[in-house]
Amino acid sequence: MNDEDRPAGQPSGYGKRPIWQWVVIYLVVAAIVYAIIYFLFIKGDNGY
Repeated sequence: MNDEDRPAGQPSGYGKRPIWQWVVIYLVVAAIVYAIIYFLFIKGDNGY
């Protein structure tokens, strides 16, 4: 869909969200994934 085909109220692509919000979303997702890996694999291993 070209920009001229899109209705006026529809956003195009990722342009409407500031870059700092993408950084925050990435950090939150990364922290959740790290916590899952930690609790499933590292903590259950007891260091041995």
